[in-house]
Amino acid sequence: MKLFVLLGALFFLPGLVFGQTMVKGYIINEKGDTLKGEIKINTKKEHEAYNKVFFKDATGAQKNYKPEKARGYGYEGKRFISIEWAGEFNFYLLLAEGNINFYKVMAETVRMNESVYEEEYFVKKEGDKEISAIKKSKFKKLLTDLMKDEPEIAASYGDEKEFNAEKACEVIRQYNTRKSGN
Repeated sequence: MKLFVLLGALFFLPGLVFGQTMVKGYIINEKGDTLKGEIKINTKKEHEAYNKVFFKDATGAQKNYKPEKARGYGYEGKRFISIEWAGEFNFYLLLAEGNINFYKVMAETVRMNESVYEEEYFVKKEGDKEISAIKKSKFKKLLTDLMKDEPEIAASYGDEKEFNAEKACEVIRQYNTRKSGN
């Protein structure tokens, strides 16, 4: 019994210490084929999910994918889409989908000679060719412009002085639901 406990601890301890686990997921390759398997999640380095993904398929074959070589991936209800913006590819987390898509990405910036990762948000309205970066200080105006046809939904964001990603996602989902007729 002690051997079983020791082996179990040795098997699970690295995942706990390094924050890495494998979860069921999928990847969409360059051709558009969806491959099912497992995705490695690194909870200690959340930013890595936006610039590469480690995938193990059903046969056990393992491969790292960068956003230039995959259309996207997903796991546990999360969907990451490969998008090129400002000449650089990243995986963007799709927070809301519909008439207006709402995305999040973790971007590396340098502060006081130190690399830090910050959340950046983007939107893309149906018919637009590219995503648009959200300027947090001007989000209310952007929302009003995007939702000209549903001003009461745009107004439900409120008079938030600080950008609130959760509230923004909620309002965009409400708008998308109204537009889909559901």
